[in-house]
Amino acid sequence: MISSVTYEYYEISFILILAAFSIPISRKASMVYIPILIVFGLIFGPVLGIINHSFAIYMLSSFGTIGLGLLGLVIILYYESHNINPRILRRYLYKIVSLDTIGMVVMAIGAGLVFSVLTGSPFIIGFIFGAIISPTDPASLIPTFKKINIREDVSGTLIGESLFNDPLSIILLTVGIAILAPAADYSSFFTLLSSHVGIIIGSISFLLLEIIVPAAVGISFGFLIIYLNKYFNFENLLIALTLGTVLFEFTSLQATGITPFPAIISTGAIVGNYSDKSIFWNRETNFNENLSFMAQAIIFIFLGSILTRTELLKYALFGFLISLIVIFIIRPAAVFISLGVLDFGKNLIKFDRKTKTFISLVGPRGVVPVVLSTVPFVVGSSYHVPLLLKFGTIIYASVSFVVLISIILQTVYVPYLGKYLFGEINKEI
Repeated sequence: MISSVTYEYYEISFILILAAFSIPISRKASMVYIPILIVFGLIFGPVLGIINHSFAIYMLSSFGTIGLGLLGLVIILYYESHNINPRILRRYLYKIVSLDTIGMVVMAIGAGLVFSVLTGSPFIIGFIFGAIISPTDPASLIPTFKKINIREDVSGTLIGESLFNDPLSIILLTVGIAILAPAADYSSFFTLLSSHVGIIIGSISFLLLEIIVPAAVGISFGFLIIYLNKYFNFENLLIALTLGTVLFEFTSLQATGITPFPAIISTGAIVGNYSDKSIFWNRETNFNENLSFMAQAIIFIFLGSILTRTELLKYALFGFLISLIVIFIIRPAAVFISLGVLDFGKNLIKFDRKTKTFISLVGPRGVVPVVLSTVPFVVGSSYHVPLLLKFGTIIYASVSFVVLISIILQTVYVPYLGKYLFGEINKEI
């Protein structure tokens, strides 16, 4: 008789071995590996039942209280932010800010309206759904862009958008939860802040707090790591110093209720741009690259496994419909509106229609929406909020479909879209 703990270790070993096969299969199929990982999750999860649904949810959202989803995202963001180009970021910062503010609000409201109409729920429930699916996912975008030749300004803007849009999503969700369940711990700080200065000023103040404070922390730790290594020379254990520092940032900020992602990104960008590029820094980069790849593999297999067979059948039609609306109507509208605002400014670099079209059709959802999708039902259960209890399951299922379908579709069609709009040629897979 195999114990439940032993079976879970079998599942972990199976997932790691399964992940390894995504590379040769993607090479044979001449496509990126992410859709293959998700299909693996779907086949060995809800279809065959080898990867247990509850285990996938636990590992992705609750393992070690935070889940492998967020932990893996920390590793991915830290490594990928090594490659942030400060020149591109500075030049297109206003476009990224517009996408991450105006674009996010339009996404949340537009998706919320559609969700409310299709489900018959109050708009506040739809708004919560829209807030959850608003952020785009760097873990999906970056591997895709590594396979194709896309202009640096376009890829830099899209990656910059995906790196910095999680805080506003969390804030929008917090506002929605605060309206329905003001006593909930999840929104307690925002409720306290908005009760003194009002919901608009409170939202702006909360957003600035969620970005400026962790960014300052991340920049400070980034330069501290570089200084300490120059003084002590940690050699191969530089890996331990950097990873330990990043996990400390994540844990400390998470414990205070502040989103840690701007800190992780800032530390990675400082290390990537200002370290001396010695052999030990190269080893640190290579180690984190491999760790990031493994984190992506585990996350995307688990993403494919999070739905049960019942949910897959029950919500498939609705999930597919709302996914297509979000991908091909709401996202393009949000992008054209947010970037269109900049067309009225003088001395600003403007994107042409082809560039806006490409950006509008590229924006896969990922780990953060999946983690956030469990919040409505959990808060509803804990604080006995009828609306959250009633619609919590369909929010979670709908978000899961949007994430899966957006990743699969966009990692497949983005190379062809880029070639069609820009005449670019795919890199060798």
